[in-house]
Amino acid sequence: MAKREQTTGRPRRRTRSEDTSVVSPAWLDRLLGHPRTRHERDEAINTLVIRGIIGIVIVVALMIGIALFINQVVIPSQPVATVNGEAITVREFRDRVRFERARMTQQINGTVSQLQAFGFTDEQINQQFSQEPYSTWLNEVNFPDQLGQRVIDDMIEDKLIEQAAAERNITVSEEQVDQRVNDFFGYDPTEVALIGTDPTATITPTITATPFVSPTPTSIPTETPTITPTVEATLAEGETPIATMTLTSTPFPTLEPTATALPEEQRATQEALFDDNQTAFTSYIRQQANLGADAIDAFFERLALRNALEEDVVGDQTTTTYVNSRHILVETEEQAQEIIAALQAGESFSELARAASQDTGSAARGGELGWAAAENYFPEFRDAVLTLPIGEISEPVQTEAGWHIIQVRDREDREMEETEREQISAQQFAAWLEDLRAENDAEISIVSNWPDYVPR
Repeated sequence: MAKREQTTGRPRRRTRSEDTSVVSPAWLDRLLGHPRTRHERDEAINTLVIRGIIGIVIVVALMIGIALFINQVVIPSQPVATVNGEAITVREFRDRVRFERARMTQQINGTVSQLQAFGFTDEQINQQFSQEPYSTWLNEVNFPDQLGQRVIDDMIEDKLIEQAAAERNITVSEEQVDQRVNDFFGYDPTEVALIGTDPTATITPTITATPFVSPTPTSIPTETPTITPTVEATLAEGETPIATMTLTSTPFPTLEPTATALPEEQRATQEALFDDNQTAFTSYIRQQANLGADAIDAFFERLALRNALEEDVVGDQTTTTYVNSRHILVETEEQAQEIIAALQAGESFSELARAASQDTGSAARGGELGWAAAENYFPEFRDAVLTLPIGEISEPVQTEAGWHIIQVRDREDREMEETEREQISAQQFAAWLEDLRAENDAEISIVSNWPDYVPR
């Protein structure tokens, strides 16, 4: 008979398998809270996973929130440029680029539609858009950095204008802003109101040739062009017409006469066209640039302030100095000195001009430029013809075109036409602005990474 197992009467000890943890390694066991069963372990793991997911979501949300805060609050508030301590913010810069891109796109589309209406072929339209200002419009629309560079320069100029206007206590009224709106859309309420009351025949504008030495171009905001077909003027090579746009002559069919509308109908048509143009412009800017009425209002306020400051700086000029002059244009100062020596030796000015002048247009006429407003010339050339004694041969005068030998035949003050007055005033104001920027250059700074902020 087998020997009976002895007992102590105490509870039996758990076997080794019962005493072993259900989780290993030890760090994971501690992380899960020392689960004693597989069920406890699974619940602990699920809880840990849920907490981990929640934590990741919170971290991702924080990162997205921080990124949005930086991109929509911090960066837009940073300066892209400063002018005399006043900042131009990234937000203002971006809005302006979008506005200008939409404005130019509308100008391009409108111009193409008008050219097509005048019977231009695709080839003629492409040729037209290879010329200024159309080629610049296309380049700026297609190359964001080029548009951004022009916009940042314009905004710096606008800031200088604001500061100069404030120093001169110049402000603009609602009426002045409305006038800029009317001018932009080619609407003259006074002229419209006089329809049917003024029997004077409508005067057809003509192109006036500008002398060879053309004024330096300026970056004045371009207004929406109203294109009318014009006959090409016969100009000597090197001369440019004053008209802002010159379209290639294209034969048009003879239109059958139509009944003349009553004055009331004509006025209503002009007013409706003005309203339609305004609505179309506003709608296009809002859709394409995602900007509201404030941006459009600011655009016309800038034009009004610029015009008010121009009037204050330039003054109300009604006359300008015209000069009747001739010149010989050469490439180097040494060549100019040789021409002067030949003139002093008795050689003919006209023959030397025909033989040596690089200005082939005036060279064919013996160097004659004829009568022209002095303000239409390069600044150095202008100063020379305004001060040179009548009949005297100048020392060599350097301009962007080269070296000139100049002789003034006569000089006199003349009344200016309105278009000429506006052109000369704009040139003088542009020169004043250029000097103003040069004076303030040390107080103007542009961040080096500004291209990063140009909307694409």
